[in-house]
Amino acid sequence: MRRICTYVLAGLLCIPSLAAAQNSLKIGYVDLQRALNESVAGKRAKEDFKAELERMEQKLESRKKEVERLREELEKKGLLLREEERETLERDYRQKLRDFERLYKDSQQELQIKDRELTGRILEELRMVLQEIGEQGNYTLILEGNNTVVLYGSKAIDLTETVINAYNQKGSKISFKTGAAPKTAAKN
Repeated sequence: MRRICTYVLAGLLCIPSLAAAQNSLKIGYVDLQRALNESVAGKRAKEDFKAELERMEQKLESRKKEVERLREELEKKGLLLREEERETLERDYRQKLRDFERLYKDSQQELQIKDRELTGRILEELRMVLQEIGEQGNYTLILEGNNTVVLYGSKAIDLTETVINAYNQKGSKISFKTGAAPKTAAKN
């Protein structure tokens, strides 16, 4: 996709019949990652994600301590217990360890999904703002300005700050606790 954009841009600039149109070409670029990180919505999402991460870590830490306590008990008392008691303790330990490992894995997946969903929604809102800026500014082409697409771009055509400011003024429609658009109240 990026390679196609590069070829299209090169083709537009090199075709002789478009020489007159080149004077009217208006090109810009935006670093979407920077816009995501520096926008109010992006910063808020990052803070909420960090809080969620800490909450999950606390939950996991209490389970981890319980598993460690059982392991220590098994190591200390294992040889002194009757076979039935030791087997019961080993079974409890293995079950708690499996539960902890499953919870850890599920927590990691849940965090990744929430991050992708929230980031995707913010990027979609940024793209809508970018669309408006492109149309209002009569841009012919706006590229993503990360290092893999735009190898060089003058600061004069960098629209990142403009996009961040427009997005912050417009405000996000995303609820950060649920990751969804907030529900509007029904009109009577």
